[in-house]
Amino acid sequence: MPKTNRRFCARAALVCCSILAALALLCGGCGRSTTPNAGPSPEQIATLGEAGAHYQRGIELYDAGQYRKALRSFRRAVELDPDDPRPHLEIGACYAKLGNDKRELAAYDAALAVSPEFVAAYNSRGVALLRQDRTEEAIAAFEQALKRDVKYAPAHVNIAIAYSELGKYDLALVSLDNAAEFGAPAFDVLSNKGAVLMKLERYAEAADAFDRALKERPGYLPVRLERAAALAKADRPYEAIGELERLTTLQPNYTEAYLEKARLLARVGKPEAAIEQFYKYLKMAPKDAQAWNELGNVLFALGQYEKAEAAFRNAVKYRADFYIAYLNLASTVQRLGREHDAESILRKAQRYKPAQEAGEKPAEPAGEKPAEPAGEKPAEETGS
Repeated sequence: MPKTNRRFCARAALVCCSILAALALLCGGCGRSTTPNAGPSPEQIATLGEAGAHYQRGIELYDAGQYRKALRSFRRAVELDPDDPRPHLEIGACYAKLGNDKRELAAYDAALAVSPEFVAAYNSRGVALLRQDRTEEAIAAFEQALKRDVKYAPAHVNIAIAYSELGKYDLALVSLDNAAEFGAPAFDVLSNKGAVLMKLERYAEAADAFDRALKERPGYLPVRLERAAALAKADRPYEAIGELERLTTLQPNYTEAYLEKARLLARVGKPEAAIEQFYKYLKMAPKDAQAWNELGNVLFALGQYEKAEAAFRNAVKYRADFYIAYLNLASTVQRLGREHDAESILRKAQRYKPAQEAGEKPAEPAGEKPAEPAGEKPAEETGS
């Protein structure tokens, strides 16, 4: 049966911090900086007159998701107090939400033009560059932040993410330790550490890091999915299934969890339970050709050929060039005694035959010994 082309889990929760939590690269959690270079607290803003009032109104609009209106308030704050760098930073945050990378970076540059020592602006600039896959430039920005304030924990977290993107995992772990030392939220440190350990294939340690992160934020479901992935990779599939059960209890519509649960149940020899989970997943994601193919494999192994045929036909319906699914479909209809149909399907499959399919065996031609569905068993590989 074929290898899965899907990852077991979503990308790990890599946490970037900025003056606005919404500037986080993949998820927030740091809130506004409390370092001396970050400017006054919200309570102090009220005493700053008209410019401060516009700034505060901009924050409220931003938090309400009204980014264009927030921009107007922040621009008015700049007009009233051009020497304050903070509104520029929030303008950049708005443009980040609006998807305007060029203006976002220009806003951070404007903040730095007003205040060259503004640590949070360097950090936010690095986050923007990292989001644009300009990783080396992002590292340089984070280094500028840390040059000015070595204890600025958000930059330690973010530079760890950048190092990880470049495959510099040891440096990433050192940076996360620094972030913890300087007061970064434990969840941010531990969830990112788990992600790095996964890349190092230190799966048991990753599972432990994710577990400790979840003690900080039990409801953060992506990390729960990551922990299940780590447990599966650590050859602890039953614990992984339990974690996925908890996830779907917390969020019954968490689609991917049902797919991964199905794969793991098939892996541990519980095909009937796996089939149930596949159908739950496919009810929510009916066009996932790979999942239909995997379901067909499990049904075929149980001798449920009619249902397997339906699954394989859905696989090729939603992915017309799915070579392996055609082979599996041909094997299935052959088992049902329809030799002519099998031959026709195999001829069609040849249109999509890749030059080299690593790890996949083509089905035997119709009319010879009946072939098993091509490839490996479902869910043996939980992704990479």
